[in-house]
Amino acid sequence: MNGLAEYLSMEGDGRFIWSAYAVALLVLIGLVVVSVRNYRLRQTELNVLREVDGDNRHSDDGERR
Repeated sequence: MNGLAEYLSMEGDGRFIWSAYAVALLVLIGLVVVSVRNYRLRQTELNVLREVDGDNRHSDDGERR
């Protein structure tokens, strides 16, 4: 158990190192949450626009179907 405590303390700098890891992890989690929320918002917006568009859909080459 003493070896684990020494590893985690990292010669006295552990609090700085582990807090930096914690901050980085929080930022990454925040980015994932914001990205997923924006993706869902855009999907909802796209579905609404598709409903509004109705039968006025266009093919890939720009001609009406």
